[in-house]
Amino acid sequence: MKRKMLVLGIDTSCDDTSVALYNAAENVLLSEKVSSRMELHARYGGVVPEIAARQHLELLLPMIESVLEDAGVAPDPETINLIAATRGPGLIGGLLVGFGCAKALSLGWNVPYVGVNHIEGHLTSAKLTHGELEYPHISMVVSGGHSEIYRAQSAYDYFLLGETRDDAAGELLDKVGRLFNIGFPAGPTIDEWALSVDPDIPHPKFPRPLLNKDVLEFSFSGLKTSVLYFMQSDEASKYSHEVIGAEVMRAAVDSLLGKAFKACKNENLSTLVISGGVASSKYLRKEAQVRSVKKGVNVIFPDRRHCTDNGAMIALAGYNRFIKNGPDPYDLDCEASLAVGS
Repeated sequence: MKRKMLVLGIDTSCDDTSVALYNAAENVLLSEKVSSRMELHARYGGVVPEIAARQHLELLLPMIESVLEDAGVAPDPETINLIAATRGPGLIGGLLVGFGCAKALSLGWNVPYVGVNHIEGHLTSAKLTHGELEYPHISMVVSGGHSEIYRAQSAYDYFLLGETRDDAAGELLDKVGRLFNIGFPAGPTIDEWALSVDPDIPHPKFPRPLLNKDVLEFSFSGLKTSVLYFMQSDEASKYSHEVIGAEVMRAAVDSLLGKAFKACKNENLSTLVISGGVASSKYLRKEAQVRSVKKGVNVIFPDRRHCTDNGAMIALAGYNRFIKNGPDPYDLDCEASLAVGS
């Protein structure tokens, strides 16, 4: 008989409502659902926390029922072994919905639960695609709110090596997108421009902040400001938005990969895992693979659907935490700025 360790994963840290059922004993995802109502937020140019929290309230329980039904699993302690939910970092209203739901189901079903750090979910997400990962390795999380580099010592031990001093990479792309009036989120559109625009044609030159500094830190605020001033100049009229946007993406990717490969060299490690929403970028993936050959580094990405927020990575990271520390107490609270390892 096949072993089973069924983990129900819940993520409500931002705007997506995500639920998954994961068999941790075999690293098999049995069912997952993600609901994104980006159109509700797009008119405001970004995620509205109150709207997101109300969306989670409306969608979460029906999605849990649907995931269990799709997997053919009954909601009881004989079948579900663990409930894992994001407790931070994220928007506090949404976190309260998902984390509170996890506690209630834990009590009602008599099943243990754990609170999961959302970033640790991203850090472990590549296992869903590639199976067991080699440790130690360098892991970079790149999203709308985070740009961080870690030394991953094990599936539950991470050491921060560097992070952004100001804006995150995804935040940069969204803010630049407003200058082009391409809507929210802007990342996918700018990503396509970077792929399609010939880098050898005339284009503006934007800075790669801190790239040549001996630190493992990013700074995207200066790049954003440089683009803003350029768009306000007469020079901007010489180039299309596609050409300008492609150079912004190239500058961001140069910064990200430059620091990630530097971390590999500094730590004498030959495996680099890149995750988070921006890791779904086709241009970033292409450039990472091209440069990895020269650097002698094996670059690993999760499947694109598991780069953005999802319940599967929370179930996986929750299982890792449960094995190490056991279940969490019911008086544990959400933390909007929860640090990795907390």
